[in-house]
Amino acid sequence: MSKVAVKKLHWRSKVQESFVPLGGASGELGVSIGGGADYGEFPFVTAAPGGGATVGDIILEIGGTPVLGMTLGDVRGVLNSCPHPIRIKTVSPGSTLCKDLRLYLSKCFTPGSVDSQLQQVIRENLYLRAVPCESCHLPPVSTSGAHRYVAVVGRRIYVR
Repeated sequence: MSKVAVKKLHWRSKVQESFVPLGGASGELGVSIGGGADYGEFPFVTAAPGGGATVGDIILEIGGTPVLGMTLGDVRGVLNSCPHPIRIKTVSPGSTLCKDLRLYLSKCFTPGSVDSQLQQVIRENLYLRAVPCESCHLPPVSTSGAHRYVAVVGRRIYVR
């Protein structure tokens, strides 16, 4: 007997693009998000009325900005700063792309593949937003051992 190989579709073919409406007269966004790098997860949809994104979907982009690897606060900042209606790209979690950020980053992919490029974007977002750094020359207001965070804008490096 021969086995029939069932080829699974790559997660990239399941990406959905939708628009987030404003919710009613209060002006609140019509979507809630959870997860984020500070929880070791990809950002995901926790509540979404209507069509488009469904609860549990992983958020890939908000308004053209890749948000994988960002903290929850940074993702909310991107969501709140985008012009309305907000374009959002999501994908349902599967075996390759699950909610666990650490698991996805630990996988080995072919260099140059979509997954390898996505890992690089995630690492860049993590590095820019979540990696503390120590400096040798402490400003007078800083205490020894206090963490500062590096932000790179263009070719300039800002320490906050």
